Amino acid sequence: MKLGSGREIVTTSRSDRIFTGTGRVGTGAGSDSGLVNLDDLQVLPVLSQNGTALPPYTTVYTFQQLIDHTNPGLGTFAQRYYFTWEFWEPGGPIFFTVPSEAPLDRFDGSITNSTIGGHLAQNNKGAAVVLEHRFFGESNPYPDLSEDSLAVLTLDQNIQDIVNFAQNAVLPMPDGDKAKPNQLPWVLIGGSYAGAMVAWTMTQYPNIFAAGWASSAVVEAQNYFWSYFDIVRQFAPANCTADLEAVVTFLDVVFTNGTEANQTTYKQMFGLGNVKYGDDVMDAIRAPIYSWQDFQPGYEDRNAGFNAFCNYLEYDRVARAYDTTGRGVGLEQAIEAYGSWIKSEISAASCVGREEACYGTHDNTSTLWASTALKNDYRSWSWLYCNQFGWLFSGAPANWSTISTRLSNPDTEMRLCSLFFPKRFPFGISAGAAINNTAFNNKYGGWDIKTKNVFFANGKLDPWRGVTLSSDLHNRKSNSTQPIVVADGGFHCSDLSMQQGDYDDSVKTVQDLGAAYTNLWLRDWYNKHENVTRPNNTQSYPNPSTIDHPTFVPAVIPQSIINATWVGDNPALGNAAASLASTTSESSSITSSIPRSSSSTSSQTSTRGNSGTPSISPINRTFLSLTLFASMFLL
Repeated sequence: MKLGSGREIVTTSRSDRIFTGTGRVGTGAGSDSGLVNLDDLQVLPVLSQNGTALPPYTTVYTFQQLIDHTNPGLGTFAQRYYFTWEFWEPGGPIFFTVPSEAPLDRFDGSITNSTIGGHLAQNNKGAAVVLEHRFFGESNPYPDLSEDSLAVLTLDQNIQDIVNFAQNAVLPMPDGDKAKPNQLPWVLIGGSYAGAMVAWTMTQYPNIFAAGWASSAVVEAQNYFWSYFDIVRQFAPANCTADLEAVVTFLDVVFTNGTEANQTTYKQMFGLGNVKYGDDVMDAIRAPIYSWQDFQPGYEDRNAGFNAFCNYLEYDRVARAYDTTGRGVGLEQAIEAYGSWIKSEISAASCVGREEACYGTHDNTSTLWASTALKNDYRSWSWLYCNQFGWLFSGAPANWSTISTRLSNPDTEMRLCSLFFPKRFPFGISAGAAINNTAFNNKYGGWDIKTKNVFFANGKLDPWRGVTLSSDLHNRKSNSTQPIVVADGGFHCSDLSMQQGDYDDSVKTVQDLGAAYTNLWLRDWYNKHENVTRPNNTQSYPNPSTIDHPTFVPAVIPQSIINATWVGDNPALGNAAASLASTTSESSSITSSIPRSSSSTSSQTSTRGNSGTPSISPINRTFLSLTLFASMFLL
């Protein structure tokens, strides 16, 4: 299963315009905390600094973008964008949120002061713009998503979209034809994939933009992407991860060495009895783990998501109480609870009776993947990661704890690429043959990227942190021209939402530091462009060198594990599972004596503190099936 690397920015903030609460309220953004409904973005009055009525935030503009920057003769297509100059005064900067892997409609708050772009625009008397990515939403160079059409969906094309827009767009504002990067300072902003786009663009074109803000920037192309689940393992409740590891390790053995009858028993326990292959079963049941990425400091999943899943898993049905030991309820109870949870997810996804169609990936004659119709964001995103980035979700190397199956690896994940794009990726192609991580990282920098005036903001709890500059596998040192700051309480792109700084002090610190660095780099730009006068009464910031920077200490992972590579189609399951290889097919024979790793670092336990039997709530839970695009907290 492959998911997008981001999720839409929430449109809530500290500001008077959108967020009318009184600060940290201790409940999720969806609760009764004084938030204005997002529909109000269409009717909220938008006024310029001189009181002129401006178009609503949701007004869509278009720019005629080149279809192929290497062949301008092919013509142009209409690329959509949002824009507002409500805070702008003559000489003010342009804060440009760069394209990400989602339709423009999901970014309707990105030009408001609910997000870092609009917040910086307000404080610096600037304008705010967000551009839609080619082949997402309605910004399509061609009328379909065929492999031939997608040939112009590349990283280089997107980088040049950004540059071309900045240098040639006539912005819908006073003197909008005089707002080029050599006439006004432009600041690039993005998160996750778009955060990496900020860094990659400013590396490839170092003398165009004044500054950049790269949140959760996934700069390292990597096929063997096991660190995603390792972050969850490190910081999720210890009892939950202990039981997840026990179940996954046990089932990996079953689907590697078990008899057909044995395997059928456990497929049926999870409601996946007609799914033919064990790796598809194991890939399907890790779906709840992905919901960790939904977390934000201001979000509490009371009825759905990762915590609800852990609470359901950690209810001891014998003692009729939640486990509070940190050791978990044990394999026998955990596997049965896990199975019940997945059955409910399958039902919610309308896949009961058609599980093989929903979760199978071995049938290259299936027509499920054949549609080339527009507005299939998952197909567009898959083309990008299949061709350039990798990020193929995998279990951890042998001799390291894992809460994700080792039956999923880069080569099994490549099957999705073959199903979507059979001409480009013949069925059975290996990840290494399809995606050249080394060449990509050599060109764009990867973990060793060197750029100037880019602020890198990361969250310690972000599952994508492993391919950022704050990775446990390759942690970069911060410096004054490429500062790297980690929020202890931050998740994926937390710093892009101003409200998350209200909920968590570490996120607020990162936001304040980023604003100070941006102010410093803007000041440098104005000093170099003496013909441009900076607006008066902009927000003043201290020099960032005078502000304490948070200290980040990466997890200690042995070099042998860091250097581990996927070596073939016979996954090493580790010694912890060896004694279970001969387990019988009867579920009653399961014991809870499976060895548990001592490397889990979380001191939390999953418990609701009551004795009522937990239920599985369908509220806001969408099963991350292979047939659905699962958007994540975005960029």
